[in-house]
Amino acid sequence: MPSLRQYTATLLLPSAFFGYALYANSALLTNAASPAAQASEARNLSLSYVMDGEATRDLDTLYKNELPHRAASVGLFGNARYALLGAGRKGVVVGDDGWFFTAEEFKTVSPSDIDDAVQRIVEVKRELEARGIQLVLAPLPAKSDLYAEDVPSLVRSAAMADAYRDFSTALQKQGIIVADTRATMLTAKPFGDVFLKSDTHWSPAGANAAAEAVQSSLQLSGIDLAPQDLTAQWQTPVTLWGDLTKFVTSPDYAPTVGLAEESVPIYRTRVSEAASGADIFGDDSSVPVMLVGTSYSANENWSFADFLRQSLQADVVNVAKEGLGPGVPMMDLLAGSTLDETDPTVVVWEFPVRYLGTKTLWQRDGETKTEGGNV
Repeated sequence: MPSLRQYTATLLLPSAFFGYALYANSALLTNAASPAAQASEARNLSLSYVMDGEATRDLDTLYKNELPHRAASVGLFGNARYALLGAGRKGVVVGDDGWFFTAEEFKTVSPSDIDDAVQRIVEVKRELEARGIQLVLAPLPAKSDLYAEDVPSLVRSAAMADAYRDFSTALQKQGIIVADTRATMLTAKPFGDVFLKSDTHWSPAGANAAAEAVQSSLQLSGIDLAPQDLTAQWQTPVTLWGDLTKFVTSPDYAPTVGLAEESVPIYRTRVSEAASGADIFGDDSSVPVMLVGTSYSANENWSFADFLRQSLQADVVNVAKEGLGPGVPMMDLLAGSTLDETDPTVVVWEFPVRYLGTKTLWQRDGETKTEGGNV
């Protein structure tokens, strides 16, 4: 015969569930009916609004964004999934010893993807050479390549290593100067992590190794830059949550499953005022080296431009952009006036191989695709 405790649980659990459901949906209705919500986005409640699926999408967005305790639910569920299954949401591959990898790195890059990219890069090289500028391509290896030992065996693959090799070889066959960042990063790896464990990006140690690869490629190519006096210093490290942590759990709940923020040391260099190129008639705006690329270069936390400045002993202007991949920032640079205003001798193009074959490599999402030859 059921006990009083069992009867109580039988009644209490459904009551709690339906009580929370009533509370949650009441809160949703209150938020949706508020003057601020109505003023922010008015909807035409027509039949087509329902039939076309807009109503369903809006309701889904409402539940995702406004549901009470959503953040707590996401964090707790993510913790449970990570602790019990060693997994995260779609978009991340959870490896060994706290290493996270973006799912973008687990693909095969086709020969046509490489050929298409090399063709566009050759066109860029020609346009820069017409301006008297040398191009140095710095392909960046994938994190899943350099830390393959920490990738789950079921998804471990040589695809990214192959893509790096084939891409670099194809570029060199076209007479393009290529910095072998993979070799220098592998050399630096035993002395410190060259990628952040919970982030898609490299560590300052990896950025420093890549800068040394660029310097070596210039030296081997016989490109001489007039040395400039620099000042350099390490600054207080910053702490940040790796961008892949959000695919596992929320930062508020991450520490309870052993996850922690990344500590990133900051390195800063600058050309001394005496060597900055100023003359008696005013400032000379020319800078010998221009850096273009992705968030690996644009985000100052990684200090890549500073390490590049240090390795080359020359000033560097950084025009890299975040969130656009490697192709779009270069297209923007060629279409704008910055090259004419800055008059660099060398353009260093940082180019992660995991972007090869992506649909938005050469144009922003939603833009009309440009044909080859129109750089």
